[in-house]
Amino acid sequence: MKSILFTVSLISLFGFCASVFAEWKLVHSDSNKNAKHYFDPTTVRQSGDRYKKVWILSSYNEKQKGGYQSLKTFYEFDCGTDRARSYTMLLYPGVMAKGSTIGAHHDELKEWFEYPETSFFKQIAATICNQ
Repeated sequence: MKSILFTVSLISLFGFCASVFAEWKLVHSDSNKNAKHYFDPTTVRQSGDRYKKVWILSSYNEKQKGGYQSLKTFYEFDCGTDRARSYTMLLYPGVMAKGSTIGAHHDELKEWFEYPETSFFKQIAATICNQ
């Protein structure tokens, strides 16, 4: 139990620090869902030979079910295929990750998912995998 609380505390602290220094770049606007998706190129990290990790921010015009209006997710991209997986998700009450974290989820065993060519994930992968 102590390790879970410690992990959540570290994630929250990192999430706060990442919000203060983030350089969010708009990748996609979704008018149907009233959402905008961003990534922070300063957080791109190499992970093995063909993997990259990066923070992605999804910000909504209205509160979502669960009371959050934006979320930051730490993703790992497989630069050899069109797939990704999330590790950490932080929920915020305001747009653009404003306010204190109101929820967090961390799962290192998350399954890979494939994304289509038209997805904003593809745009992000194309950018970070070529760095």
